[in-house]
Amino acid sequence: MKTGRCRCGNRIFFNNHYCLACNATLGRCGPCSALTSFSAIDQSQGCDTCGAATYACTNQVHGVCRSFNAAPNTLCRLCEFTRTTPALSNATNVARWGALEVAKRRLLLQLEELGLPPFVANLNETHPLKFQFIEDSIDSTGRPRRVTTGHKDGLITINLAEADSVHRERVRVQLREPQRTLIGHMRHEVGHYVDWSWASRLAAKDYHRLFGDPLAVDYAAAMGAHYQHGPPADWAQSHVSAYATMHPWEDFAETVNVYLDILAIATTASDVGGRSLDMSPAVDTKQLVSQVLDIVIEVSEYNYDLGLTALLPERLPPAVIEKLAYVHGLRSIKIGPL
Repeated sequence: MKTGRCRCGNRIFFNNHYCLACNATLGRCGPCSALTSFSAIDQSQGCDTCGAATYACTNQVHGVCRSFNAAPNTLCRLCEFTRTTPALSNATNVARWGALEVAKRRLLLQLEELGLPPFVANLNETHPLKFQFIEDSIDSTGRPRRVTTGHKDGLITINLAEADSVHRERVRVQLREPQRTLIGHMRHEVGHYVDWSWASRLAAKDYHRLFGDPLAVDYAAAMGAHYQHGPPADWAQSHVSAYATMHPWEDFAETVNVYLDILAIATTASDVGGRSLDMSPAVDTKQLVSQVLDIVIEVSEYNYDLGLTALLPERLPPAVIEKLAYVHGLRSIKIGPL
């Protein structure tokens, strides 16, 4: 994630609220999009980057946002992507919602930086992206209503329990997943959104060649077979994860997830790591992946020193790189309003 600069010159990281060097208020400016510091001006906050008079996003009252808008009493453009929030009378719910919003903002800013849906043409009007963060509940008959994390027609639903680290780790172990994180959930589900809104509609031929025809495979049957028998023994030769083998839709979503992981590492390495990585749509995917995996090997060694897991797989096979190249190529599709 790209960083910013305070008016005192101190570096600002994504989650910083106040400058430790000069106590300035920090946040993201709506008018200029900079991660910056703000100076109090009467009833507003002046952006120290563009000079605009700004006002706190209304979600700041809950402590889940640090954006400032051009108009008072409004949600920032990133908070507007959330359609449904949990009951906020519960402090635990607020904390979990805040964690989900942090992951969502990281995701949206990355998608915008890369020029991926919904930040393509007028796609967010024709195929809008929305999020809902809701919890399991009991209906009027006393029956439990379980919230399933997933995507449907542009709406990404995340079970609030995923923001509980104990729950998330328990499920990760049960499902034998190498990682299970909030940003990982977001990137996987937005992969389904990119599929639905963009890839399968505008680049279907190569999609079917690489991932298969999703309409030719019954999803319920594929899911049952996956959880009963597991992935093929040689899954790592052609898929980014065991889960990706279940169905073409999941293969594509998992590939998008890893692609966004790779580009996130490249962005941070270039911004704070002293590297200069070409992340443009024109760059050769194999070259970019190789450069990032060199970073992965180094960082994974640090992780091992602390008893943590690998950052990402240290090598990816040619078939996976070809799939990643397909996702990378979506950034080069240029069309007018849909």
